[in-house]
Amino acid sequence: MRHTFANPDFEALTKLWNEFHPARYAIDEDLLRLNTVQSPVFDWGASSTWWESGQVCGFVAVKKSAVSLYPGPDQDVAHISAIVYRDARIGVDMLADVKMALRNRGISKLVFGQDSRHFFPGCPIDSKALQSFLMVEGFTEGGLANDLERDLADYQNPYPAPIPGATMRYVEAEDLPALTEFMEREFPKRWNYDIAHKVRLEGSTPTVFGLFYGETLEGFALVQQGTARIPIGGAVWRNSLGPNWGSLGPIGVSEHLRGQGAGGALLGAALEQLKIEGVRQCIIDWTSLVDFYRKFGFEVTRQYRTMTLNLESNNGLK
Repeated sequence: MRHTFANPDFEALTKLWNEFHPARYAIDEDLLRLNTVQSPVFDWGASSTWWESGQVCGFVAVKKSAVSLYPGPDQDVAHISAIVYRDARIGVDMLADVKMALRNRGISKLVFGQDSRHFFPGCPIDSKALQSFLMVEGFTEGGLANDLERDLADYQNPYPAPIPGATMRYVEAEDLPALTEFMEREFPKRWNYDIAHKVRLEGSTPTVFGLFYGETLEGFALVQQGTARIPIGGAVWRNSLGPNWGSLGPIGVSEHLRGQGAGGALLGAALEQLKIEGVRQCIIDWTSLVDFYRKFGFEVTRQYRTMTLNLESNNGLK
């Protein structure tokens, strides 16, 4: 029987999630709540929980396009943030309801993951049953995205020499106008929104490691660790990263500095700072730049396949 997310049993939903996915994707109730009903683009009408014999047996969390949050996204695209089920039959019924609800609104495309406050940038390739289920349901495969990790215990910065005239340090309260100006100038879309939203919610917690020339910010790296109250990106896998976990990314520098080593220098210094603060297992998520991050000792630990369903095609009419 279908139920809305009006009063969900997050303990039961989290238990079901952790039974469904491999252990490296384990989450807790706070994360599930944060990335579903507490998201500003959570789709209450298309999302549902399913019950049989008084027990939860599946749920699907859908997100709307993030076009209301930042420029760029297609307003006719929706996202499956999560779909979990005890039996594939239940998964079929849940997804049929999602397709119908979205088509009735004129939504043309459904993407697995990649949503605002996402868990997944695509379908985990080690979730074979889920990947097969989505393909049977008409989703088509796209490219690969990667998560990479390394233990910072023996980390040595390959870019120890400072950039002439530059300072690398945490962005402080007095630097927030410079951060706003930089992000709007260089990264006006999703990264801008994610960083501004994260800084606002975290308050005084060090969140952005910056590359400064005088008072001008020319580069940023989002960093997270155990003190983070609102884990996003790779930090959602904090349970599998273990104690003293850390996360880095996204990271970027001003366009006029790209290709000159500034990005590598910023990354090296940010990782060095995390090591000083006691971070051990560190994750860099949702990237295709595997060779670049391997220079810093990172190796691929998770891979995801982009999965997209065209709701206007025959494949979407199941």
